[in-house]
Amino acid sequence: LGCAVDGHPTPNITWLYSGEPLSLQHHLLAAGRILQILNVSDAPDGEFSCLAQNEAGSLTQKTSLAIQEYRWSVDKLMACSASCGHKGVQLPQLRCLLDGAEVNISHCKEKPKPALQPIACNRRDCPSRWMVTSWSPCTRSCSGGIQTRRVTCQRLTAKGSSVAMSNEACAQVSKRPVDTQNCNRQPCVEWVASSWGQCNGPCIGPRLAVQHRQIVCQTKDGTSVSSDQCSALPRPLSTQNCWTDVCGVHWRVSLWTVCTATCGNYGFQSRRVDCVHVRTNKPVLEHHCSWRPRPANWQRCNITPCENSTLLRGGEAVWRGGRKEGRARPC
Repeated sequence: LGCAVDGHPTPNITWLYSGEPLSLQHHLLAAGRILQILNVSDAPDGEFSCLAQNEAGSLTQKTSLAIQEYRWSVDKLMACSASCGHKGVQLPQLRCLLDGAEVNISHCKEKPKPALQPIACNRRDCPSRWMVTSWSPCTRSCSGGIQTRRVTCQRLTAKGSSVAMSNEACAQVSKRPVDTQNCNRQPCVEWVASSWGQCNGPCIGPRLAVQHRQIVCQTKDGTSVSSDQCSALPRPLSTQNCWTDVCGVHWRVSLWTVCTATCGNYGFQSRRVDCVHVRTNKPVLEHHCSWRPRPANWQRCNITPCENSTLLRGGEAVWRGGRKEGRARPC
């Protein structure tokens, strides 16, 4: 609370409650011009006044304090959860009130909620009614089947038990539900595949050639229908890798020739490497075998030091094992 007074010299300010000195817990701020009440709930409705005095005289200002608090109210009940039987309950409806008027419930969120006790309601026998079970599985997956369910007339009592009643008792209330119905009336369909076509494709690797076939969705009597009607069925492949006759090839190698030298660094031997067909064993163009590594057709051989022997090197004869070397003229 503020005391809006001023003067010269500065007046002394005294706070009173209902004409008596303050007994409430409080703080004085701004040289006594502001009264801060520490616990408002301790102050009953009443009148606060501030008395300002200096040499020029005195001045009193008064203000009335009315405390209004948000509170929970449980004076109303929600609708009953059931119209009959043994499970109907009502819960008290929580409302937030301020001075008797309902306000947004968020204003009461800091106040503890009162305990709510459910109240039994509408605990009485229910009228007779039809009871049905779940539908049975369809007798066929396509082209029309039948499924059934059980239909009985029963009454739920206030004690929670079900009592069988005559069909006439329920027929007076509502029409009897059906106990049989058609199901899976869509036609039976299947994927039908034609024969595989010719195997085509270059042989640049094993089984890289492909062949195709047509896949159509048909009814059991052979009528073609939209592919969407077969969407629930696994669709056969329409393309696959295949093995062409041109791919049936391999590298054929002959035996190594005799080494050109018995020792030294210049001996080599060779062999014939051909790409041949597996079935006919006849040579074919080498690029048909290119997807497999080509075997070597020559190699060095007899790479061992020569001692007391003569070897040919570039048309010259070199004698080893003596103190001197003689060179023969090229031939």
